[in-house]
Amino acid sequence: MTKKAGKNYAEEYDKSWKKYDFIVNLYQLGRDTLHRRRALQLGGLKEGDTVLDLCCGTGLSFKAIQSIIGPKGKIIAIDINEHMLAVAKQRAADHGWTNIEFSSKPIEELQLTEQVDFAFFALCWYDKELSRGWIKSVSRFMDREKGRICFMDYKLPDNWLRPVIYPLLWIEIKWLGESYTIEELKWKPREVIGGMLRDAQYKAYFFDCLVAVAGKPL
Repeated sequence: MTKKAGKNYAEEYDKSWKKYDFIVNLYQLGRDTLHRRRALQLGGLKEGDTVLDLCCGTGLSFKAIQSIIGPKGKIIAIDINEHMLAVAKQRAADHGWTNIEFSSKPIEELQLTEQVDFAFFALCWYDKELSRGWIKSVSRFMDREKGRICFMDYKLPDNWLRPVIYPLLWIEIKWLGESYTIEELKWKPREVIGGMLRDAQYKAYFFDCLVAVAGKPL
């Protein structure tokens, strides 16, 4: 999946924060946290891990991550959208999650003094070269053998549901104002993302509409 020429993804993303949670949960029939947890489990997240939640948005991944890492673990949540980051901070405060640090720095400019065990990119696949740069950036803070990077994102199903899902995804994309198109969701994440990681694992779920790809840093 690639960015649509002439559109600024960051600009479109910045406009969607008020309706983001509702639309994401609506499309996934209220099972967004469960779907994120499945991706994290595929990636091998474990208790006590330090997790980079990249493009954390409104913090929709926090509950799933916390359910695995527990109070001894830590989340470093990154997002450049100040509105979404404010919602994420409030979500953390409301749940009493004191093991979360927040940063509004671009991923390419991250400077960490600690080793990260796991990097999670949920619903933020936009551009192959951009994501390759992200992987390179976060890999600096990870052990090459023990570290894990995991992507979770949408795809069009490769089954009889495609004609049904197609208009639903089209509506979601238009409603959120995303800069990619429905045609770009016909991508092959196993090959595209899997080729950017080592020892990659792949899992499709939610009627083949969601996919998780996880592996070691390059």
